[in-house]
Amino acid sequence: MSKKFITTWFYSPVDSEEKAAGLFGNKIKKVYDPRSVNFDLFAQTLEETYNSFDDQGYDVVNVIPVAMGTSEHCKQSNGNYVGDVGFSLTRGAVVVGKRRD
Repeated sequence: MSKKFITTWFYSPVDSEEKAAGLFGNKIKKVYDPRSVNFDLFAQTLEETYNSFDDQGYDVVNVIPVAMGTSEHCKQSNGNYVGDVGFSLTRGAVVVGKRRD
């Protein structure tokens, strides 16, 4: 007998882009943005999870976001330190499915 409820989770990386680096700009460097999540991957993974649950005979009944917080130093344009700025990003989710009866 299968379980009445199932869960899974996923996590999405922060956005990144490739920029020229090196003395002559002949190298490529991956730069990560800690303030932005790769929502294309997030949405794709969520869609795959929904379809997987449906194929297994489950309906999604809850999606619980997973938020992660961090802070960064904040300076004025003249370089004076004014404190830390905190923020959080939704980086993933826990998905709950209920068996169709």
